[in-house]
Parts: sequence; structure tokens; C-alpha cells
Amino acid sequence: MQKTDDTAEAPVGSWERSEPVTPTHRPTPQKEASPKKRKRLLLPREEIAWFPVIKPELCNGCGDCKVLCKPGVFELGEPDPAGIHRPKLIVAHPYNCLVLCNRCVPICTSGAIILPPKEEFEQYIEYID
Repeated sequence: MQKTDDTAEAPVGSWERSEPVTPTHRPTPQKEASPKKRKRLLLPREEIAWFPVIKPELCNGCGDCKVLCKPGVFELGEPDPAGIHRPKLIVAHPYNCLVLCNRCVPICTSGAIILPPKEEFEQYIEYID
């Protein structure tokens, strides 16, 4: 048996590239920097009747709306006397709701949350820079 020389070059196969590979740079799409407008109420919050209503017959008590809502509009209602069902959610603090916010409606899996039409309340909002 003959010893093989480890310094010998391996044959160039079809799997090897003869040219060095340079990584290509793909530019990440940039969103246009649009300044976010802040809202200012034109009336005291207690005079604007913008808040959700929960249909108790549709509410399944999952609590997703309570978790999502940062201002704390929703709370657990009375427990089921039979102890079979979860407590329904109620609108405990309606005037904590941000005017024209509707984030809770799509998160409600049972469709129990209803908000008034936005068009009726846009007159109470002023957008500032």
C-alpha cells in the first residue's frame, strides 16, 4: 500500500464553484415615514357616547377583549350560579374607551361586541401634529 499525500488537491467536481461567491444584498423595503397624527377630543370625554356594548347572549366569556384593551374597559361579570359556564364580560368602565378605537371588535371570536358607527363620532375629534 502506498501512502497518500494529504497536501494534494482534490479533483474539482461539479459541486464546487470555481469563482468565489459573494453574498447579494437585498434592500429591505422601507415604509414611508408618515408622522402619526394624535387625536384631541373637542368635548369632555363624558359627553361623547363612544363605548362598546356586549351582547350577553353571544359572549362566551373568553376574556380576549379584556386582555387586549389597555384602558381597562372590560371586566368579568357575575359568575354563573350553576358554575357551568364562564362569567360573561361586561363594559365596566365605558368612558375609558378611546374614541374611534375599534380594536376589540375583530378580536371577539363570538361577535358579541358592538360599537356605534364611526362616522357619527368623527366630529368630536381633532387631529394634531
